[in-house]
Amino acid sequence: MAELKSLDTGVRSRTRKAILEAAIGVLATSPAASLSDIATAAGVGRSTLHRYFPERAALMRAVALHVHDMCNAAIDRAEPACGAPLAALRRVVEAQLDLGPIVPFIYNEPTIMADPELSAFLDTGDEAITELLERASTQPQTSPPGWPRLAFWALLDAGYAALRRNTAPRVEIIDAIMASLTSGTIAPDPS
Repeated sequence: MAELKSLDTGVRSRTRKAILEAAIGVLATSPAASLSDIATAAGVGRSTLHRYFPERAALMRAVALHVHDMCNAAIDRAEPACGAPLAALRRVVEAQLDLGPIVPFIYNEPTIMADPELSAFLDTGDEAITELLERASTQPQTSPPGWPRLAFWALLDAGYAALRRNTAPRVEIIDAIMASLTSGTIAPDPS
């Protein structure tokens, strides 16, 4: 009996993960996709999807939490505490860009951001990036508290947009993000 229960849990876990992965793929390219579209992409019926996620809001919440976990895992894989700060920062930028357009979708989706508890939770987990930005800084901080972190995520958002629009090759986008983080994008006034 215990074997059946663990088999059921394994199947349920794989099905849930398949639905979440399908939702990420579909929503990243088609934010208004229907639950039927997501069910089809997951290879399950709509009734199966509804057993796991009774309404769109429940699915969106689960996708947001899954993407948050993916972002944190990408930060960990990039090993931000290892090596020279600029090399570590580049690894973090690359790892985050690799996650694709689902990240800006989740962090800008009004229905997700309207949930104060979820929104507050999604704003956690990147402490290693803040520490890395402090380690990489070569000048005294004159900006408002938390500004480097906000600038980092804003530049990543611009990077996702540039990738989506196919503005430039990925390496050039990473170079532009790094240049903006380390040197700014506008030369100082010579006067």
